Amino acid sequence: MANFSRQILNFLKSIQADPEDNVHIVPKGMSCAVPGDILFFRYSLKRKRGMRLFLVTEPVVKEARTGNILLTGFKMPTQGNYTPDSIRSLYTNKELPKENYRTYILSKIYGPLRRVRKK
Repeated sequence: MANFSRQILNFLKSIQADPEDNVHIVPKGMSCAVPGDILFFRYSLKRKRGMRLFLVTEPVVKEARTGNILLTGFKMPTQGNYTPDSIRSLYTNKELPKENYRTYILSKIYGPLRRVRKK
């Protein structure tokens, strides 16, 4: 089993996801997730580095004018009382705050890209 941060372990526990059964490394590309999946990854910016918890939206990835491939979705606050139903509700009812919408350059994600998916 991978060593996840306390923040990620707490999140997985709150949504009742087993780190060994429900977390998988996925390729960095078009097939990394489907809308509504949760991804987490490390992202490198010049000023800050850290773990990102991310709810994927449609389109999952898109090509930028610069030629970069972008991962699209909503950055989720690491602190919160999440359940599988609350996350599904936020996504399907479009209740996610627009200021949390993000695009990340796939080539700047370092290390594995992990998907959380309940069976």
